Amino acid sequence: MNRNLLLTATAIGVLCGLWAFGAPLVGLSIWAGFAGCTTYFARGRRLLPGLGLTLATTLVGVLTALAMIWLGDVIGAPAGTGIAVGLIVIVIVLMGAVPWLAFVPGIFVGCYSTFAIDADWRLLGLSLSRARSSAWRATGPASSS
Repeated sequence: MNRNLLLTATAIGVLCGLWAFGAPLVGLSIWAGFAGCTTYFARGRRLLPGLGLTLATTLVGVLTALAMIWLGDVIGAPAGTGIAVGLIVIVIVLMGAVPWLAFVPGIFVGCYSTFAIDADWRLLGLSLSRARSSAWRATGPASSS
């Protein structure tokens, strides 16, 4: 087994355990933190490029969900919700052509997480960012890809 992989896996396991224990103690979401960690590893780019890209895409995803909620309210539910979601999903997919947003799954993670946490964007943003930063610190230069 690759030594760097074993060290990274161990560090992430310890950090995730600490996250699950400590996040509720400071008012953060356990599952949203895991979503942030997931996007960091799913992208396959580690260290600062991976951190920056996944941070940008998930936070843009939060904004797109808030835009869906706002536009749906403006148009009027239930049809407005469908129209808002359809239009903004088109925009989400097109954002993949922008280099700093070129990880569309990260946008969708931020978006669906916003709905799952009842649009509490402050809690979500903190939880996604803090957990992703922990994953970034745990991977270190030796495990970059």
